[in-house]
Amino acid sequence: MEFEPTPMESATGELFGKLWSRYDDALFQASVELFERRWLANGELAGYFRGKRCLDAGCGGGRYSIAMARMGAESVVGVDLGEEGLRDARLRQQSLGLAQVEFRRASVLSMPFRDREFDFVCCSGVLHHTPGIEEGLREVWRILKPGGEVYLLLYGSGGLFWPSVLLLRPLAKLIGREAMDKAIGVTELPANRRRTMLDDYHVPILETYGEDRVEFLLRTAGFAEWRYWTVARLDHETDATSMIHELEARLALWEAAATTCGNIGHAAVAADGAGILRGVLQTAREMQAQHAAGRITAIELQESVVGHGNHRLIARRA
Repeated sequence: MEFEPTPMESATGELFGKLWSRYDDALFQASVELFERRWLANGELAGYFRGKRCLDAGCGGGRYSIAMARMGAESVVGVDLGEEGLRDARLRQQSLGLAQVEFRRASVLSMPFRDREFDFVCCSGVLHHTPGIEEGLREVWRILKPGGEVYLLLYGSGGLFWPSVLLLRPLAKLIGREAMDKAIGVTELPANRRRTMLDDYHVPILETYGEDRVEFLLRTAGFAEWRYWTVARLDHETDATSMIHELEARLALWEAAATTCGNIGHAAVAADGAGILRGVLQTAREMQAQHAAGRITAIELQESVVGHGNHRLIARRA
C-alpha cells in the first residue's frame, strides 16, 4: 500500500526536504564524516557495522545512511517523510556508488518492516518532531533483532536555549518561514546552521525531554539498558560561552528579520523576538559573571545557561 502522510507529516517532510538539498558536496561530506567521528569519540567499536543490516529512521538527506554504509554495513535502508529530501539522498547515494543503500518514503511511527528485521537503527533528531514518541520507540524496538541497538538523539531540557526557542516559535509562525529564511540569508550562515534554525522555529512539532522522561520512555518501550554519549557534542552544548555565541547568532537572525520583512506588522513582531533574545542573552552573561565572581559553581552555570543540550544514547533490545 502506498504511504499516505498526514497533513502534519507532509508539512514536516516538506520543510526538511527543502533544507537538506541546500547542503553542497563539501558540507554533506563533512556531515557524513561527523557521524563516524562521534561514534569513535564515544568509545564505540570501529568495526561495529560490518555485516549488519541497518535502518536510518528519519534519514533526511541520507548522510547517516551513507555513513553507516561506509563504515561497513551490509545493507542500509533510509526512511523519511519528505520526497524531496529522499530524491536528494538517492542522488548522493548514486553518485557515491553505494549499492547497499536504499531509500523509502515512510513514517517512523508505522514502518513497513517485519519484526526483528534490523541489527541497528539510527534515529537521530526525529522522534521529538512526531506526535507519538512512545509509538515511535515501540516501532524501533519491534523491528530490532534481540541484542540489536538504536542510536537516539532527542532534544534535552533545562537551561536558557530551548525555552527561548519555544517562546519564539509562535512569533516565527506569524512572520512566516519564507521571511525567516530570507533573514537567515542576510546573516550568511552556512546551510547546516540555516537548517537547524528553520527546523527549530518552523517544524510543526518540537518537544524537549528531561533525562528522567527519556529513561521512562525507553523502559516503557521495552529497552532494558542504554549508554549515553558525552563526547563530541554540538558546539553550543559545550559551555556557557559557546551557548552565548549561539544566542548571539539567533539574535542576529531576528534583528535581520526586523529589517527585511516587507510586512510592517511582521517586522514589529521580529523586533519583539529580538528583544526577547536580548533579555535571554543578558541573563546568560549575568550568570557567567556570577560564576566569575565565585557566587555559583561551574555546574550551576552549565545547568542554568546550557541545560542538558541534546540526549545522545545507544539503547539495546534484550
